[in-house]
Amino acid sequence: MTNLKEHFLTEVMQYIKSREAKEVVYKELNYHLKMSKSELVSNGANENEAEEKAINQMGSPEDLGIHFNKLYRPIFDWKLFGLFIIIISMGILPIINVQEYYSENLMIKQTIYIVLGILVSITVMVIDYRKIKKLGYLFLIVALSLLLTLNFFPNMMLNGVSYLRIMGFTISGNSLLPFFLMFWAFYLSKEKPRLSVVFSVYLITVILIMRLPSLTDVFIYSILVLTLFISSSISKKAIYTTIGVSFGLLLIYVVLLLLTTKEYQWVRLLAFLNPEDYAQDAGYMYLRLKDFINSGGWFGKQEVANPIPELTTDMVFANITYFYGWLVAVFLLVLLSLLLFRMIVLSIQIKDRFGKQLILGVCSLLSVQFVYNVGMVLGLLPLISMSLPFISYGLTPTVLNSFLIGIVLSVYHRKNITLSI
Repeated sequence: MTNLKEHFLTEVMQYIKSREAKEVVYKELNYHLKMSKSELVSNGANENEAEEKAINQMGSPEDLGIHFNKLYRPIFDWKLFGLFIIIISMGILPIINVQEYYSENLMIKQTIYIVLGILVSITVMVIDYRKIKKLGYLFLIVALSLLLTLNFFPNMMLNGVSYLRIMGFTISGNSLLPFFLMFWAFYLSKEKPRLSVVFSVYLITVILIMRLPSLTDVFIYSILVLTLFISSSISKKAIYTTIGVSFGLLLIYVVLLLLTTKEYQWVRLLAFLNPEDYAQDAGYMYLRLKDFINSGGWFGKQEVANPIPELTTDMVFANITYFYGWLVAVFLLVLLSLLLFRMIVLSIQIKDRFGKQLILGVCSLLSVQFVYNVGMVLGLLPLISMSLPFISYGLTPTVLNSFLIGIVLSVYHRKNITLSI
């Protein structure tokens, strides 16, 4: 009679197209058959009769298969993917008007990076995110190993910051954020994550990131951990207490930092607050940037006599504002905002805790870059090294941010494929 059950389950599977859905349905039906059989046996039926009756109660294999095929079918979020395609394609725009200032062909390279990014997002979407949950600690080990290598064995230094250059990829502290995302989403999706582990891992990793040194990466990383920590299953009292203590320690650190701040660091801070008073040194870039973005008007300009630095990377939003005008710049802001909003909406729909944490983590990583980059270009925040997601030129940021979109697509792709037992 065991063969009868297997024959029944095989028939049902014939009507289900998704391999992942087949695995879920098989386990679910097998479980319910066992429960029905046990109940029938307890009521006096023998083993063979109980199993046969349990199968008959299930109904037609064809009807069941069609039902589960509709219920557990993988889904594709065309809204998120469409926004992603439009935004990443706009990464070509900043190159068009500044290509003449570079000896290499940035247009061809950026096109290749964009195509590669799209392929990466689709490839990641195909991978079942649930199967990598058990590799959470492995992601932490890999991230820590690379972080230690960056600290003690870098093969490239730029402006005092350590980098690893491997096969065209430039690895920095920022490049490790997806690895840390996988670990924190895994650990903070547990039913009872331990505060001691959270505190220890965060403290060790943040100290290593600060040694690179890169305050930008520390800032982004801290926002990531904070977001996932707040959305974890840890009690609200413990969360608020921990955050309160952490901010208290941070305040003490900031005070000590201010007391030991050197003169040139004070100048940089004051130049941000009052750039006109430091127009000849630290405030020059703030004034130049303000004048640059205001010169474009609503429809932009095609020529510039004195371009500002980093027009294809950190200052890429200023590039778009000047050359294409505020109409295109606002359009880009709306698209990026819709992309982030769409991810928040998806996170609400996801029941799997690990998947929800992944989406929230991706949203925090992209939103910090987006908000800060635009804020500093508009003069609302101090100038630091911060790229604009999908728009700033470069292989590593394009691929990594596309990888993040792929994670969200992977989670949503399997929204309906959940075990109901």
